[in-house]
Amino acid sequence: MTTASTTDTASTSSTTDAAGTTARPPRWSGAAGTYPQWYEDPLSCLQTTLSSILLEHGLQPVAVLGPSCEFVFAPGDVMREEFYRPVQSERGVAADLIPYHDVESAWTTGSTADDLIALVEEHSSVIVAVDNYHLPFRPAYQDVHAAHLVVVPAWRRTPEGGVEFYVSDAQPPAFQGWLSAEHLVASWTSGNPTDTQDVFFSSREIGGRVLTVDVRQRPEEPATGQVLRALQGNLDRWNEGTAGTSDRLWTGRSGLRRFIGHLHERAGDPAELRPAYTFGWAMQAQAFLHGRFAQEAGLRSKDGRLSAVAASADRVVSAWSNLRLLSAHAANVPGISALILRRGEELLHAYEQLAVDWRLALSKEGADVR
Repeated sequence: MTTASTTDTASTSSTTDAAGTTARPPRWSGAAGTYPQWYEDPLSCLQTTLSSILLEHGLQPVAVLGPSCEFVFAPGDVMREEFYRPVQSERGVAADLIPYHDVESAWTTGSTADDLIALVEEHSSVIVAVDNYHLPFRPAYQDVHAAHLVVVPAWRRTPEGGVEFYVSDAQPPAFQGWLSAEHLVASWTSGNPTDTQDVFFSSREIGGRVLTVDVRQRPEEPATGQVLRALQGNLDRWNEGTAGTSDRLWTGRSGLRRFIGHLHERAGDPAELRPAYTFGWAMQAQAFLHGRFAQEAGLRSKDGRLSAVAASADRVVSAWSNLRLLSAHAANVPGISALILRRGEELLHAYEQLAVDWRLALSKEGADVR
């Protein structure tokens, strides 16, 4: 990568598109206070880091991340990271999570502090993959290897000529502040070796990965019909899912059914069940955000059908907890095969009830769901 200049990141320039719409807010420098953070349980670092980027652009995480809710699984993927989610489109994971806004993301790599400086200069705030083992502010510091994501919105030169990066991590115990390049680069380029203390999020090299996110324009505020369009899209994806032998992704109702069978067939091998814990986090977090989205829409419109959608989304969240934790502790659970099937069927039922409530909400003609 091209080496960045030695200037501080306190620049306040912004760019505009041909229509004059602001494409990027003034670069965050710390002068106005702390970097925006947002966290809710059970979100992973994927949702919390994207939420920070959205907040920086003046957008609310629930309104932007909450409309979409789906099931998608990629058999054969390596699922060794907290932030794992199957990629569906060429526009990146951010676009998959945020299909109703003009958002796009892409993974890139680097290996030095200068590489990271160049990325911050080019993209403003970036999302950096790290190994918790090398981060002094994480409880796992010098103890446990585990993949994670943080936001890096700025860098600066110290009086001694060194480099520091501003790091924002909304995941508990939460941190933001300046960190030496030595610590961050070590974490960012870590091999993240196999760690028996965390068999879920170790064993995959961090590899200097950075997720860049482009929010090319600020979408209009939610308008009449936006909620209904989101519910219809969710329902269509649920009904039209695929799970054929040649399909790269298993999606929707048919995908979830095949996924449950996939777990049941492998119930005798605890290692084969671990992906349900890892990958399930992304699905669970998305259902949680959708429930919040429907709840807020229902409160605004006083539409009880949207409140029912919110309640059903919460049941999906709970069903994922049951399946994820069972899969995580499979080695110590008698009768695991029958229990996996039972919890899987409960998850399928929860999604089916959510689909019923999507249909009921859509059946109310002229509903004002602003």
